[in-house]
Amino acid sequence: MKKHDIKILHFLTALQDCYKDEDERESAVIEKLELSNEELTDDFFAIIQAFFILYKRITGDDKINMLGFTHILNRLVFQFTNLSEESEE
Repeated sequence: MKKHDIKILHFLTALQDCYKDEDERESAVIEKLELSNEELTDDFFAIIQAFFILYKRITGDDKINMLGFTHILNRLVFQFTNLSEESEE
């Protein structure tokens, strides 16, 4: 398995564990990743890919692609940014 694919698996497992009981979590047995400035872009992309896989598993939406998913994320950021700005007024 490629290093990037391992990162995706690490992040996906950690995200899924957020919804599991403590005794069902898998991320405790996964070896930690090393934070490296040289690989930070790759790490962020692996996180986005893990979010994308989790989204498809939860929603069952097999027709969406990565670009469509990032569009959803952008809409959410815009929506919640506007909500927080409106509540400050």
